[in-house]
Amino acid sequence: MTGSEWIKTLLLLVFLIALSLLMIGKPEWLWKIEHFLEVKGGEPTDFYLAVMRVMGTFLLIFSVGFLGYAIYTLVTG
Repeated sequence: MTGSEWIKTLLLLVFLIALSLLMIGKPEWLWKIEHFLEVKGGEPTDFYLAVMRVMGTFLLIFSVGFLGYAIYTLVTG
């Protein structure tokens, strides 16, 4: 990978890790962002919150794993 590709990959991974932490920690915020023009005073269901937390966990595992792989390929050449 070139230097430019590394920067793009790193920025993408930082975004994905931040998104996954938000999905795990504050799924209500994501629901409000997603539905702020559609619903007035609505609340997400417990199922939605649970699914967002599970998907956030999978995204975090994937992102950290890919980051580890990217670092490994950088170190080994």
